[in-house]
Amino acid sequence: MFYSAGMPRTPPFHVWVDLTGKWAGAAPGVLLAWRHSDRRGWEAWVVRAESYSTGHGVETLLTQAWVSAALVKPADERG
Repeated sequence: MFYSAGMPRTPPFHVWVDLTGKWAGAAPGVLLAWRHSDRRGWEAWVVRAESYSTGHGVETLLTQAWVSAALVKPADERG
């Protein structure tokens, strides 16, 4: 997790989101909020953009969801 002075980095900021956790096809997104629970640990509320083929061109799908913090990286740490 990415911290600033002991606390999660303050949103909003640009991130990469990879729901597979393999970091081979991360989607761009914006982290909007954090939450923490004993059961799930840290989660990030993200809006992510994913491109897909329609067969006649490319469209973009925007989704928003709470995802595990392990599946999110700040844009400057994509590696």
